[in-house]
Amino acid sequence: MATMILLLLLVLSNPLFKINGHDFTIEEATIEDVHRAFTEKKLTSRQLVDYYLNRIESLNPLLRGVIELNPDAMHQADRADLEREGDNRSRPSLHGIPVLLKDSIGTKDELNTTAGSYALLGAVVPRDAGVVERLRNGGAVILGKASMSEWYQFRSLSIRDGWCGRGGQGVNPYVKGGNPCGSSSGSAISVAANMVMVSLGTETDGSLICPGDHNSVVALKPTVGLTSRAGVIPLSPRQDTIGPICRTVSDAAYVLDSIVGFDPRDSEATKAAAKFIPLGGYTQFLNKDGLNGKRLGVLKDTFVGLSNISSQNPVFEAHLQTLRERGATIVDNLEIPNIDAILNPLVCGESTALLAEFKLALNDYLKELITSPVRSLSDIITFNQNHPDLERSEELGQDILIAADSTNGIGEDEKQAIETMEKLSRDGFEKLMLEKELDAIVTMGSDFSSVLAIGGFPGITVPAGYDPDGMPFGICFGGLKGTEPTLLEIAYAFEQATLIRRPPSFKSFDLAYKDIIITLNLSVYKEIWLKPLPFLSFQINHIQGTRFPQVQNQKYKIRKKINMEKLEKFTIEEATIAEIQQAFAQGKLTARQLVDFYLHQIESLNPVLRGVIEVNPDAQQLADESDREKKERSKNGERLDELHGIPVLLKDTIGTHDKLNTTAGSYALLGSKVTRDATVVERLRKAGAIVLGKASLSEWYKFRSLSHLPNGWCARAGQGVNPYVHSGTPCGSSSGSAISVAANMVSVALGTETHSSIICPSDHNSVVGLKPTVGLTSRSGIIPMTPRWDTIGPICRTVSDAVYVLDVIAGLDPRDEATIEGSKFIPEGGYKQFLNENGLNGKRLGVVRHPFVEKIHDTAELAAFERHLITLRERGAEVIDNLKIDHVEKILDPNHSGEASIMMVDFKTSINVYLKELVHSPVHSLADIIAFNESNVELEKLTEYDQDTFIEAEKTDGLGDHEKAILEKLEDLSCNGFEKLMKENELDAMVTPGSRACPVLAIGGYPAITVPAGYESDGMPFGICFGGLKGTEPKIIEISYAFEKATRVRRPPSIQSS
Repeated sequence: MATMILLLLLVLSNPLFKINGHDFTIEEATIEDVHRAFTEKKLTSRQLVDYYLNRIESLNPLLRGVIELNPDAMHQADRADLEREGDNRSRPSLHGIPVLLKDSIGTKDELNTTAGSYALLGAVVPRDAGVVERLRNGGAVILGKASMSEWYQFRSLSIRDGWCGRGGQGVNPYVKGGNPCGSSSGSAISVAANMVMVSLGTETDGSLICPGDHNSVVALKPTVGLTSRAGVIPLSPRQDTIGPICRTVSDAAYVLDSIVGFDPRDSEATKAAAKFIPLGGYTQFLNKDGLNGKRLGVLKDTFVGLSNISSQNPVFEAHLQTLRERGATIVDNLEIPNIDAILNPLVCGESTALLAEFKLALNDYLKELITSPVRSLSDIITFNQNHPDLERSEELGQDILIAADSTNGIGEDEKQAIETMEKLSRDGFEKLMLEKELDAIVTMGSDFSSVLAIGGFPGITVPAGYDPDGMPFGICFGGLKGTEPTLLEIAYAFEQATLIRRPPSFKSFDLAYKDIIITLNLSVYKEIWLKPLPFLSFQINHIQGTRFPQVQNQKYKIRKKINMEKLEKFTIEEATIAEIQQAFAQGKLTARQLVDFYLHQIESLNPVLRGVIEVNPDAQQLADESDREKKERSKNGERLDELHGIPVLLKDTIGTHDKLNTTAGSYALLGSKVTRDATVVERLRKAGAIVLGKASLSEWYKFRSLSHLPNGWCARAGQGVNPYVHSGTPCGSSSGSAISVAANMVSVALGTETHSSIICPSDHNSVVGLKPTVGLTSRSGIIPMTPRWDTIGPICRTVSDAVYVLDVIAGLDPRDEATIEGSKFIPEGGYKQFLNENGLNGKRLGVVRHPFVEKIHDTAELAAFERHLITLRERGAEVIDNLKIDHVEKILDPNHSGEASIMMVDFKTSINVYLKELVHSPVHSLADIIAFNESNVELEKLTEYDQDTFIEAEKTDGLGDHEKAILEKLEDLSCNGFEKLMKENELDAMVTPGSRACPVLAIGGYPAITVPAGYESDGMPFGICFGGLKGTEPKIIEISYAFEKATRVRRPPSIQSS
């Protein structure tokens, strides 16, 4: 979402933090600076993490350097602070320091490891990568994953530097149109823009040195084997290495000290290189006089000429003079034999070797994953072919992957290629270094990286200057294997002598973008900070574990400006569909402005409320298309549907054939692909609605464990929070839909209900929830619970909005047999004709006090219900009180009625059918889901929340005689209970407080609607529910709309946008 947040006051005007009465500037601070601030109590690790998260929130929508944030980052920072407070012992150099990892470096936590590709989204690694183990042992904070050139840019010749499917196009922070280089683009971008202190990247050929060079940061490429590659997505074990990207040479040395060493899982390479590690580590070589006595070779004609930028040549000459002045001997005008062959990967054999090595190494890596959507290079190619929209495969191709997959191991050609490279290195770079007794070769830019790559040699790049347009360039020092101490001495001394690096100013970016400028109150912002990044739809699934603010009903105030010259007379918050459409027609509002408003609301509030699990990355584009269509059709006098241009949030069980996941809140379905849009989604799109994203929910409809799983909790999003009272239940399972609508994070939402999953969340979140007659809306394309009772309905802030949505989504669907009967109830002319303020007049409403009214414990709710009965009478309704439903206690107990038994049978049968129809899925049966949870105990919180209901459902074996008898009993309970009550008393609806009557309505497939009715003394909302017989939506709409207009109870939660 490249224009979502373009300016944050903190970012552009005041990087100075006043902490505990002390001033400390975090921007550009080194590791030594930060540790000094830790010691002097000027800074905590938590504050440092908050700062970087703030920077990411502000700048990453522009730069795309970060692909995913670690939901555990703040917890890790808190732990580091506690450890530091516990005693005065000396801590490792990276203790409490935030580190960003390239998205090919595996972490055994809630972060993905995907090489930037959707093909590996949801894969689970068996353990941390070797370098990550060392970072954690040293107390570093894993901040998240950095974007990169997808598959190390080894997918296709058409892939641009810094682009990947998951993260989009990485952007150079100095020059917007400048190349960020790759493949460790995100690692370099993020460090350069002060979105993290230090990062790790990988290099096979140029992937550390080049991004370091292009982004004005220090990148250190270690000797191959000095750092372990275990747990890192491989390209070539012969050339791969992992190294630091930092803003200073000293920081790079501290990181290198933390990650080097022998690893039995990469034993051959790390054993050979371990002898190079100096006793006492690398920081001892940070010597300002490190250039004194060094012999540096210059290959000027080849590598200066390659840059073809005249402005760099005089700078390079000036730097050579500096090197001389600091005591180095410059051996100029050297040549490497066969340099042209070395620099041509087709001639030197590098391409031939890499293709075969990549296939072999990647297939081995994929086979070791615990869970993965793909298990071979061939699977990845197939995935890309099946997902052209996600991976832009038609546009960008995958010719290199296909070429690699056609290889057949290390044959004669590959052996010859490897021997050629070894000979070229031995007779070229090595011979030159030894014969001339050089300590290093010095070159401009990163073109020398190929020479270093084919021999596994180390190199380091240091900022060296900026072109006239502001584009950075570096100077590179390369040496023989194991010469990192010498390279660090040289690089550090050069850096300290020149001090060239400066942070980016973002002058080439249009930061005065008129649509949204946000300034945040930092005291509040630090509390609610970890926000999903809407432009990265798949990242929002990792916000579990974020600390909630220790406040209740806090007013989070956010000043915003959204094209105010047009919006100054229109308030989006609480606006109805009719009001929005009127604003569209009057030119006061556009669909894009509306979407931007809601995206901003999500950015601001979702970290607290957890109502949204994923945002549609195409939402703004869809809004722009809607505005264009509106303009064209208005010219022709065409009438648009009421939902045209209206953002809609979908429960995360409602399938969309786009970039969004459909997972029921579970990691088990992350990365699965549905065959088509759910029918209700098809209808929404046809009407011009904008799919804003997916709403969180109670995972698997809470059916994973009815007794242990909390309402509103799912693994992917964490615990949904009631926006009125944070400690109050949001209810479920359509919790996120209700939370999001209540908090004005979307206009309207869709939920699903089997038992109470629309009515209950709406009741608890002060919104309108409409549960349609089963079959009135199609369930096709929805993750099923039981087709017998499942229904899809709207959750909105007003009855009229719910009716507008119902008009769009109701109707016959040949893919759902239930709609054959259900569609017969749809009135000609639709449902909005029943929005009648006098709709209560002449209606007969029944009140069943036992047990529904008797179970009210809050005096405010009881008083409100009695008051509302008076209002109903005053508006012309006849209230028939003290009615009874036969066997109501049995109906309310799902175990006694048999409802639970039927659900278990139906769920297993229907979920297995659903899973088999998916184009792609990590799981294909309920048994697979159970196994997934058992293999991912921490991810799915299996120890805390169990899966006992799943296990019981898996034991079932279809509808047998016992289950058929239960179904007959349930039908009898409905016929002789609710139906009998309604017919004998000639009722239009039954009115009950809250959602207590839901089981009665559920087992018969009856419709209901809940409307806000009041608030308890602590602010917790409650609703009033009107339920009727099948097909009586027109009546309950008349009743609820008239009640709503007579009472106007709803108020937004005290989370204010002002």
